[in-house]
Amino acid sequence: MAIQSEFNEPENTRIYTVTGQVFFSSADKFTSAFDFKEALSKVVIDVSQAHFWDVSAVAAVDKVVIKFRREGTEVELIGMNEASKH
Repeated sequence: MAIQSEFNEPENTRIYTVTGQVFFSSADKFTSAFDFKEALSKVVIDVSQAHFWDVSAVAAVDKVVIKFRREGTEVELIGMNEASKH
């Protein structure tokens, strides 16, 4: 699993691109890859190149989204495949 980020300054948006396999043993690594204190208008999390294998991995996504929203940041999650949603 790898996570890369790109900052779009005009829109004050950070785009995180997740690639690879996310499962129980990588869930903490996934969560710690995000900067929740950065003052952003919006965060986009692109998981179109990732697969979430288990409940721990999906819970990690939920945790990340909730943390950003608590900081007042809009969050958009894109590209989750059907198998990862269940």
